[in-house]
Amino acid sequence: MGDQQSAQKQRAVEAGSNGSPPWGYLTQQLESPVNLSDFDAVAKPVAVILLTIVGTIALWLLASRFVAAKTHEALRYALARDALFHAPITVGLLFLLLPRYDFRFPIDWPFQPKFVVLTIVALLGVRLLHFVPRRRTTADLSARIRQIKNTVSADALPYLLLAMIIGLGFAFRYHDFGAMSFDHDEYGLVQKSKGIWQLGFPFNRLAGAIRPATTYELLPYPMAVMSLLFGASEWSIRLPALIMGTLCIGIIALMGRRLFNWRTGLIAAFIYACLPMNIRWAQNAFHPQQCQFMSMLTLWFFYEGIRVRPFHHKYLTAASVTFCAAYLSWEGSVFILPALFLALLVVRWGEWWWLKEFHLYRCVLFIAALVIAEFCWRTLGSSPYLLIGFGVTNLAGPSLFFLKYGWQPMYYVNHLLLSENHVFFTLMTVAGIPFCWRQPAFRYVVTVLGALIFCHTNLIAALSPRYCIYYQPLLILSGVAATVTLYDRLLLLARREGNSAVARSFAHAAGVAMLFLLFVQSNEWLMKLYSLSGPDVAPGLMTRLNTYRYDPRGAAQYVRSHFQPGDLIISTIPHVFEHYAGMSGDYFMDATLMKKITYNEKFAEPRFMDKFRGYPVIRSLRELREVTSRGRRTWLIFVPYGGFSKVNSPEARAYLNAYAKVVFESYRAKVLLIGGESQPVNLAAGYNAE
Repeated sequence: MGDQQSAQKQRAVEAGSNGSPPWGYLTQQLESPVNLSDFDAVAKPVAVILLTIVGTIALWLLASRFVAAKTHEALRYALARDALFHAPITVGLLFLLLPRYDFRFPIDWPFQPKFVVLTIVALLGVRLLHFVPRRRTTADLSARIRQIKNTVSADALPYLLLAMIIGLGFAFRYHDFGAMSFDHDEYGLVQKSKGIWQLGFPFNRLAGAIRPATTYELLPYPMAVMSLLFGASEWSIRLPALIMGTLCIGIIALMGRRLFNWRTGLIAAFIYACLPMNIRWAQNAFHPQQCQFMSMLTLWFFYEGIRVRPFHHKYLTAASVTFCAAYLSWEGSVFILPALFLALLVVRWGEWWWLKEFHLYRCVLFIAALVIAEFCWRTLGSSPYLLIGFGVTNLAGPSLFFLKYGWQPMYYVNHLLLSENHVFFTLMTVAGIPFCWRQPAFRYVVTVLGALIFCHTNLIAALSPRYCIYYQPLLILSGVAATVTLYDRLLLLARREGNSAVARSFAHAAGVAMLFLLFVQSNEWLMKLYSLSGPDVAPGLMTRLNTYRYDPRGAAQYVRSHFQPGDLIISTIPHVFEHYAGMSGDYFMDATLMKKITYNEKFAEPRFMDKFRGYPVIRSLRELREVTSRGRRTWLIFVPYGGFSKVNSPEARAYLNAYAKVVFESYRAKVLLIGGESQPVNLAAGYNAE
């Protein structure tokens, strides 16, 4: 009867019959049907592209032959100069395409007839520059360049620029880095760091028992030091990540300089310093930033060790130590090992003398001992027979994930290679392979990058954008290195033309424009290219600036200020709630077993408890209704609120929608309140979702 009465109360309200508004019936104009035949969908676009390419090549050859005949110069000079004329126009068309992915512009803004006409006029009019008198660099300009070089030492200038870039990157990372609330991952590490000054190792107290850390073992130590010096706050706990994120700028610059040249290193460092994803993770205390810092040192030191013959033992030892630090920061970085082995084969292709390097085997033995010991410690530290539910800790090691149902072969292609700030780095890397593959450093970077993407896609049964953060700088390095190499190729083409001022100007214009294009699309300072990512990629809160992840602090403070004696508290992140509220909760809710929970026989009524603070777990609607009947009021805290549908069954959601009301809402945070007078009396009655 209640459902029928509710349905009667919610009947639709008819405001008027169809056509009754003053404008009457709206006229409809049917569009012509879309032709989806193979000819229209494939043949026509391919034909247009081929005709455009053929026309451009024909115009290039005819114009160059005509110019060579008129100026009485060799045909190859005219061909080279005319080819250089196309480079800035091509890059300009790419710039023209960018607003299509900026939500502030109409989607069809670049595709206007005036731009097509302007491009054709530019292609035709630029040929007039063939007849500009060829001039060499003047003596005054040469003297001015020498004066600048004498004023600033050529050796000190790159380090001065690097210091400025590091300062800029530090300013970006320091801005409001302590303003955001702790998330549950961060504060879980903070809890473990408190045990270092008590027993000498990170641990957490769970239902009175000591639970040593079995993952992220190295992360709590810098936090413990900062907490001792400055107290436990968002600012102090995130300070190690801020420092490592800033130092990563210098590591990328020096690594780029050693692998390629100073230009590559400085440009890559500048782009990295301004990239929103790297800024955001340097403001978070979880594992990605520390793991990235140690991983980049490992990759750099390993290349320094294998670039000479015989191998440099000190660099290999340093690479082994930094790898162990990266592995103890996050176990997923173990895939660095097969990636480095494959890179060694590629860099030393056809060479086998390194198999006799005994020091290499000592390093491998040391690393293997640590990896096996950590795996054993992780296995012994858990009790699988007392656990139900799922957690990332279930992923004790690599597995044949590509044989399972949840395998997504394009996940890291979409979330790393084709994400909104990385698309052009991927394109330039692919375009630069034919020109840069002979460089051992480029082969090394591309091989490690490809191997790590392959391993994370196929050999670990968990997918997350943060899992690729520790090797993400390799994509920046490869893209910048390819662009700088293409820049040098354009300058070489200008010298082959005869090194005229016109040819050099166009080569520099195209090269600088390509580098500026990489910078523009890598951040949101000038353009907000949010739709540049694939359609299946949801925008991440750690990939854009000016976003707040979620606000457990506001929710906890609201509950504390409105709590009354006799109330009950159900929290989905109890350890963070206790930190900000200064009071403990009563229950943890997981009606769908989405989280890992442990059976505890020491309760007055043996039941499951949560993994954060040992709260009793509510696992069904019946238990939820029984718990809410015990208190005067019941507070339910869902932070982040996206977990509301994951930890609640459909029946529980329907029950909460009927009897709970939202009393507080903040960034992805909601507090629900169930009043004592709104509870159903018959707890044994069923309550099913509609």
